[in-house]
Amino acid sequence: MFSKFKIDPKVSNAINEGKPLVALESTLISHGLPYPENIKVANDSIKAVEESGSVAATIGIINGEIKIGLNDEEINILATSTNIDKVSLHNISLSIYEKKHAATTVATTISIASKVGINFFATGGIGGVHLGAEKNSDVSADLTQLSRNKMFVISSGAKSILDLEKTFEKLETFGIPRIAYNSDFMPGFWYEETDFKVDKNFISINDIANYLKILEDYEHQSSVLIFNKVPKEKAIDKNIIQNWIKLSIDKAKQLNVTGKDVTPFLISEINSLSKNKSLEANSALIVNNALLAGKIAKKFSLV
Repeated sequence: MFSKFKIDPKVSNAINEGKPLVALESTLISHGLPYPENIKVANDSIKAVEESGSVAATIGIINGEIKIGLNDEEINILATSTNIDKVSLHNISLSIYEKKHAATTVATTISIASKVGINFFATGGIGGVHLGAEKNSDVSADLTQLSRNKMFVISSGAKSILDLEKTFEKLETFGIPRIAYNSDFMPGFWYEETDFKVDKNFISINDIANYLKILEDYEHQSSVLIFNKVPKEKAIDKNIIQNWIKLSIDKAKQLNVTGKDVTPFLISEINSLSKNKSLEANSALIVNNALLAGKIAKKFSLV
């Protein structure tokens, strides 16, 4: 095993004893949510997983060490420090080499979790094909890692600021099953449903667990996406969200915001336009996905 891994004893015991485990990413702590909401959501996600009977393993990098199962102090470091790297597969080794603090993206968290035998991962929304990708080929490494690693991923779809249609089609191209819990359509992150019909709508956690067991026996080689809608009471109207996205993209162009700065800028701008409603939805769906992941992982371990 990679020498830079440092696994929390509780997580290590769960791995060795075959207990249900759910990986959680840390980019939402450092770059996705403002302080102190980031700490609250991180801790509420851990609590949700544990209340379901599974073990949570939040993944991040502290002083160049990959930590699998961040403790309170480490979460606080990632939540409050200003010099936290955001690492994907192309730059994680640099953070390790330079012994820096870093937050792991969906792609990196999946890669790390799969190396230690964690099968389930909960996040808010995956990355995907960016708007305008036909000009600049801007496609998230999340999609590549989903195709390369066997992981059961619970999310509320791809972030609404992406090209959702192209993202949905790319998932099929990569052979990634697109199933949902109690919905016929892929969710739109901040809103409940897009127009893109999933491969299968499962209405019970037990049915999902049985399906995943079949895929495991079949030795399916990619991840499986399990879509879970934003909680209804926090969902935002699709047309309103799309208008906010358009206004935010126009402002980003006016200010010449480019590259990796675009996504956080858009999310921040949409939160401002929504008067924190998008932040509330984001926080709610992250914790809700952690809870569902914990329940499925627990059921999966009993099938």
